[in-house]
Amino acid sequence: MDLGLTWWIFLSCLIKQVHLVSLLSKQEFDILAMDKNPKCFTRHQDDFTCFWEAPVGKSYYFLYIIDQKEKRCDVKQEIHEEKDLYVCTFPSSGVFLYIDTQLIVIDRDTNITVYNRTVNVENQHLLYPPSNISLNLTGEVGQLSVNWKKTLRSQYEIRYSSKHTSNTVGQVSKPPHKLVSLIAGENCTVQVRAKPSASNVFWSDWSSPVTAMVPQTAGDIELRCHTPDLSQALCKWRGELYDDGKYIFHYRKMNRSSWDVSKLCSKDNNGVHQCVLNGQESSVYQFYLSAGLEPYGRTFYVETFRMNSSIKTRPPGGLKANPEKERLCLTWDPPFLKISQYLKYQIRYQREGDSEWKDFTALSSKTSTCLDLHRGSQYTIQVRAKPNGSVYSGEWSDWSKPLTVLLPLDKEWIFLVCIPVALIIIATAMTFFFSRYFRKVKKSLWPSVPNLNKVLESFLDDISGSHWEPTFNIKQCDDDTATSVVEILPEREATVKPMRKSTCLSTSKHGLLSGEKNGENFREDLEMAQDYVILNNDKIPCFTGNDYVYSDVASSHVTNEKLHSCPSNCSITFPECSTNILNHSYLLLAEQSELEEYHSASHQYTNMEITASVGSG
Repeated sequence: MDLGLTWWIFLSCLIKQVHLVSLLSKQEFDILAMDKNPKCFTRHQDDFTCFWEAPVGKSYYFLYIIDQKEKRCDVKQEIHEEKDLYVCTFPSSGVFLYIDTQLIVIDRDTNITVYNRTVNVENQHLLYPPSNISLNLTGEVGQLSVNWKKTLRSQYEIRYSSKHTSNTVGQVSKPPHKLVSLIAGENCTVQVRAKPSASNVFWSDWSSPVTAMVPQTAGDIELRCHTPDLSQALCKWRGELYDDGKYIFHYRKMNRSSWDVSKLCSKDNNGVHQCVLNGQESSVYQFYLSAGLEPYGRTFYVETFRMNSSIKTRPPGGLKANPEKERLCLTWDPPFLKISQYLKYQIRYQREGDSEWKDFTALSSKTSTCLDLHRGSQYTIQVRAKPNGSVYSGEWSDWSKPLTVLLPLDKEWIFLVCIPVALIIIATAMTFFFSRYFRKVKKSLWPSVPNLNKVLESFLDDISGSHWEPTFNIKQCDDDTATSVVEILPEREATVKPMRKSTCLSTSKHGLLSGEKNGENFREDLEMAQDYVILNNDKIPCFTGNDYVYSDVASSHVTNEKLHSCPSNCSITFPECSTNILNHSYLLLAEQSELEEYHSASHQYTNMEITASVGSG
């Protein structure tokens, strides 16, 4: 055989051997595994391939019938992933669309039909996975745009996943497609697959994965943009929050109704992390900040920036305080004169020792206000400004420099406070001294009443005990007499001054005591005789007031008949005028005139007013 022909046959067999393997991937074999035998597919609808799996050494007839015309296909054997496959590749003249094609597989050894099915070529279309997949920014936080190469009459399905989420989006008709609600700051991986719009059998394999970082909000890096004077736009951020290398600030300006080409900030400074752009009151910008290399670089978006609605003025200056009566009035300077009539202010103050601030907003554009604060306290006060939103809008400025104010006490307040305090102090002192000396004053004004229980204790004890009682005890005269000083004189050396006769008492028929004087003069005579008393140890010529008579010893000491005679004014009820005074009775000096003749007693006692003495004899 010709050597050239041999090589041609060998190459032809080799081409046929690798034909199916080059068309299908492992994933595509898995997709076709769901189809019936013989399994068929087309790539471009001008080709058609069928295959089935069978043991090695077997031989088959493969017949296909189109429009009642039967044709035979040469079956080739291939090995795919250790599987023996029998493959039939249709010639282009045998591929018809929208016509039924009957497939018959017959075992040559037994002449038995192994498989028999009817198919349509257009329904067996297995597309290649979409290519040129890309992820693009949309200008919004948490969004990515997926793009790929489109094929005719196809529909698509997208799946994406990140660290904390995964999802599949189906029935996508064409690219690009926007993915929303992604988790900002996470890497998102996206794949796409396709199938013909007229086919309901096979989805293509998933495309190669594409990954990108989901855009973040500018707040994640504390990116803030504002204009302090309607002529410059100032953007600042904190680059130290992410170690992503150099930051690039992108901006574009709206020109009438369209956006200009995006530009880079020429004043971007890695050390300061800020960008300053010149503009005017009507300027509109779009900003975003990028850091790191694609596809894993971070992007931070700022909302559309309008100069007249992104104003942040400087803090108000010239804050002053002036106490007026019961209020503290404040004044300050407007931070931006051009829009001063469109500003509103907020004041906050803190009392010394308090941990919280109190604030209120003054809606008017006036640069003055008054506060009702407590007198005698120290306060720290600050003020800030913000556009009121009627023409200009923006955010609050920073707080002004703190102003410390000490509110003095009002004189009237001091007067009203000091008088009650002084009265309280005086009342307290008086109460203290009064309580201290009250007992002494009370004791001087109102002597204390003796405790009768203690005074009568001994007396009651004597009464309760056993004692001798006299036969009778008659109180003839009132014994309410005062005590007198007593002087003791020797016997027969004292001469008693004549005194008034005593008034003796007697018992009347009616049991009443009577005497020479009537009862009306009795108390008078008794009171006149109270000043002098004589203590006689023997006999008394007659009964007088305050005498104690004992009948059983009445006549034992009578020695002289003369002594038995009583004065004419004595009572006849008592025939004997003498008695033995065992307890040494005291006699009124007024009654001593009756005793002038009696000097037989061994001792005589008189008071100090006796005029006679021993020397005058």
